[in-house]
Amino acid sequence: MATATERAAWRAQVRARHAPALANVPASSCTAARAHKRWVLVEQAEETSDDSAKASSSLGLNFDADDQTVRNDYSAFFVDSGLEVPPGAWIQNPGMMTRFAEHPKLRHLLDLKAQLVDAAAIPPTYLRADLRAWLPAPTPPNLGVLETLRYDVILVDPPLASYAWAAPHEAHACWTWDEIGALPVPQLASRDSFVFLWVGDGAHDGLERGREVLHRWGYRRCEDIVWVQSTPQSARIAPSDTPLLAPSVQHCLMGIRGTVVRSSDAFFVHCNIDTDVIVWPGEPTQPGGPISPVPKPPELYEVIERFCLGTRRLELFGTNRNIRRGWLTIGAEVGEPGVPPGAVPMDPAQYLSYFVLDPPQCPLAYRHNVVPYSPLCEKLRPRTPPGRRSEPGAPLLLRQLLGQGAGGRATVSVPSGDERFSGAQAKVRKYGSVAER
Repeated sequence: MATATERAAWRAQVRARHAPALANVPASSCTAARAHKRWVLVEQAEETSDDSAKASSSLGLNFDADDQTVRNDYSAFFVDSGLEVPPGAWIQNPGMMTRFAEHPKLRHLLDLKAQLVDAAAIPPTYLRADLRAWLPAPTPPNLGVLETLRYDVILVDPPLASYAWAAPHEAHACWTWDEIGALPVPQLASRDSFVFLWVGDGAHDGLERGREVLHRWGYRRCEDIVWVQSTPQSARIAPSDTPLLAPSVQHCLMGIRGTVVRSSDAFFVHCNIDTDVIVWPGEPTQPGGPISPVPKPPELYEVIERFCLGTRRLELFGTNRNIRRGWLTIGAEVGEPGVPPGAVPMDPAQYLSYFVLDPPQCPLAYRHNVVPYSPLCEKLRPRTPPGRRSEPGAPLLLRQLLGQGAGGRATVSVPSGDERFSGAQAKVRKYGSVAER
């Protein structure tokens, strides 16, 4: 809440900025407005709020004493200041400790989870490979150790044709959606697993074709993570002649295969910790170059690691900047020179020794390759409200839904007519028992 002196100074600045336009306004108009009885109420409110404003001046001009909150109106500041930078460019994404400074419980949880994830992480590992060699022609490729291990999380950031508009130097490596869908992701993924697929800014067909690719891989879309580009350069990333509105976001579709019940499978997933929006300014692909949509926000790795506690993590189409502890990064551009310190090339025997091989079709409850369990972490994590009952008086058989989701490599499932459940899940809910299907 501003003081009377600060408001007077602000009015003087506004009056000076709009002096040419106010020169033709009769003085009688301002006098008549001041004489209106509503103006008296405004002045009385300002006088009574001065005392509380003085007491809270250390919290800034946007502090609201009534609500005890700080309100930053970026749109009003954009109009009042005459700046040419859009309001969204002023929204920044501070570090984790600063962002959750007012939520000590959540900050403690994130710090604890980071320690657990780091304790279970394998060394940063990379494999130089041309993924086009994985396309089935005419027989499916032999993936060796990768197919033996089966991954809990697969992150796919393909070089899309839509990036050619924003980063022309990347156009030579573009993949079509049919080629992306032909990748042997079902052979690499565990029965119960997640895929994160970057699909572009939404101005092209990425959102629709991305869903088709997930369906082809045997996954169903469950979330859409959005990266908001927050710098002034973000408005120049996309061409002005393609979309109706200049896009400043990139979409990452999250797909799930199998059935993971958030309330009972807490050893494998922790939900409700992060949001589906990441604010990050972006970076150029080349030093000194323009901001590009090709490098993705590093925070996505943290979101994935906090959400899925499986330690078998794989990234496709990676580069040296993507090599990270706890992940295997595969791409045609990884390797010397420029790999991060401590990164090692993948040796099949050594890499396989980092994990304990689960038996085929191993249930989630008996998985070995997960982040260590912590009672304190379990106590701090946000809880999901209890699920609704399928019928009056009949409990929802959550454990019977485990493993009844997407139907393996070839298909998602039979249609269920329900946006939330696959066909197998719908049958369980309808009949109440797997045995009565």
